[in-house]
Amino acid sequence: MGPPQLICLLALSLFVVGTALGQPTEPTRPGKSADEIQAIKQRAAEWLTTCLADWDTQTHMTKTEWQTTCERVARERGYSQLSTASITASPLARPRRRSLD
Repeated sequence: MGPPQLICLLALSLFVVGTALGQPTEPTRPGKSADEIQAIKQRAAEWLTTCLADWDTQTHMTKTEWQTTCERVARERGYSQLSTASITASPLARPRRRSLD
């Protein structure tokens, strides 16, 4: 296994252990202000509401299964955004200036 697979396996193991103990793992928050954290949580809640509204009788899942899946994905999206450094703080996010010469 390469480094990316090992990192994913480690992250999954920590999540499973945290869930099994009844205490979800708390993501790290590199460079996140309280306002950014609140905005991320708000977007996750809005996404959950939208996901739940998308269910219909033609869906291959029961409404309970759909709800469980929406909640899991909303939680994972929130954790991912909280644990990822801000894109605006990344040197890759800055536009490169081109010379007009």
